[in-house]
Amino acid sequence: MGSAWYPRAQVEALRDKTARPLSPTAPRVRWPDDALIALLREKPRTVVDLVVDAGVSISRAERVYRFWLAHEGPAVVTEGRTDSDPRERRSGERIEHDTLVRQLRDADPKVRAAAFEKLKVTRR
Repeated sequence: MGSAWYPRAQVEALRDKTARPLSPTAPRVRWPDDALIALLREKPRTVVDLVVDAGVSISRAERVYRFWLAHEGPAVVTEGRTDSDPRERRSGERIEHDTLVRQLRDADPKVRAAAFEKLKVTRR
């Protein structure tokens, strides 16, 4: 199936060469945990973002991310509201619109009518 097995020393040597730091022109550095947490404070990031941006291992990124969630957690303020989920990128208006669209499928005709009226007002 196209698999190949290489000696561990060769794989680790290659891994050291290919790990990407935050900036392509920056020299390879070992990111301390506090610097990774500072990256998480900067803007909403996921574990994958930490791996890609800082070039750290997945297990280390998960460990730092879990620590950050437990002690600080995401407190992202966008357009006057606080998000508890860093993966949520929709604006408040979009979230409200999606909620109203979901209410259009409700079994109760009164809920559907109220959602329809609110959607008509926001459409103008």
